[in-house]
Amino acid sequence: MKVLGGILWMLAASPLLVESDTYRYASAVLAIIALVYYLKEPNRPRTNWLGWLCMGWAAYVVMRFAYIYAVTPQHDLGASDWLFAFPLFFPILGVAFALYEGEMEKIIAAFFVVTLVVLAVTVVLGADGIVSGIPVRPLIMKNQIHGAVACGLIFVSTVFWLLHFMTSPQSDRRFARLAFICSPLILILCLIAIYGSKSKGVWLGLAITLPILAIIAIRYMKLKIAGALAIACIGILLLAGVYGVRHSLDRTAGPTLYAAVSMVEGIAGGQEIGSTVNSTIGSEATPGGMDERLQLWANGWEVFSAAPVFGWGNAWLERWHQAHYTKVTYTLLHNGYLEILVRFGLFGAAVMAVILASLIVSVCKAYRAGIIPRAAMHAYLVCIFFFALTLLSNSNNRLAIGESLSLVSSAFACWCNLRLRETVTSRSKEVSGPVSAIT
Repeated sequence: MKVLGGILWMLAASPLLVESDTYRYASAVLAIIALVYYLKEPNRPRTNWLGWLCMGWAAYVVMRFAYIYAVTPQHDLGASDWLFAFPLFFPILGVAFALYEGEMEKIIAAFFVVTLVVLAVTVVLGADGIVSGIPVRPLIMKNQIHGAVACGLIFVSTVFWLLHFMTSPQSDRRFARLAFICSPLILILCLIAIYGSKSKGVWLGLAITLPILAIIAIRYMKLKIAGALAIACIGILLLAGVYGVRHSLDRTAGPTLYAAVSMVEGIAGGQEIGSTVNSTIGSEATPGGMDERLQLWANGWEVFSAAPVFGWGNAWLERWHQAHYTKVTYTLLHNGYLEILVRFGLFGAAVMAVILASLIVSVCKAYRAGIIPRAAMHAYLVCIFFFALTLLSNSNNRLAIGESLSLVSSAFACWCNLRLRETVTSRSKEVSGPVSAIT
């Protein structure tokens, strides 16, 4: 069961390396295993309000989907609407995480070793394209944007994997040596792959995330001279690399940046937002990718504005085809937040925000209670922050990467919530024990 669980957890996180649906089946098997153990446990913990909220939201999504499907003549299915019911599995996957918590260090180490191999092979195979400036697909993905997002998440996770062993003398030295060897190579390969992907949204997300990573790393090092010098050297090398490829960066991102700045200046100058966006879409100076995204966002905002409170549910596609810009054939809105607003409106966005905030609070409390190491908390928080930035320009929450991230990260957070309740219960028993004896 240990070997099976380790393989299943690696497969659950596999979309970071290979874009496929394998993670769904792995997560389902983990949920079944956890449910069997949970039902057999004589003193199983009760589901708290967070668990009920996750399952209640999932029930709302499923019932609303079924109702709209039944009452619409064309039986509206929407597009990937069922994935918003994933919170149903968060609590039971937290139990699955608890079953294998003792093996997680080994599972994580194995995953990073596999990651290094896959990164090395794909970067070497795409080396000619990277050098010549042709966009390449990092890892085994359907397109380069997906690969770039995955590399960004791997980069953040690797930083904290390394920092954990650099600042935890009591940690297992075998895993520490492995981290010291693998981490620098993974970080370098990720940066090369992200540059080669030519994904402007990921470049922007990483540009905002890197300074935060540097600040956190300095705090880990407690401003020691050696640590500060190492971070400074890495920063200088990174800036030197950016300077060296500045012309390629300008060719790729320059036109989009200039068009975006011009649009923002127009809005800041008092022009109406709608007319400014329309003129930007109609401008020959606007790059094709930006033009299509603006049309998608304009359509998405139009559909959301027609039902802002509860959204359209799985009937949104019918309304989508009546929007202003009909030439865009995508149903992927290229903005993760619009994906939520169009389907579930402000109500759905608020519920999902409460669930996410509660999961974040559970992880932070688990660190303060000494349940998880500091690096685990920071890896969770910064990965979510980086991913949230990438949602501004792409619907990554509808991709395998986003679905896998939601399942695995929420399983970890629900496990933290479970362990916190166990800690509180054990402490209350320690207090009530002497009192009961005296009584």
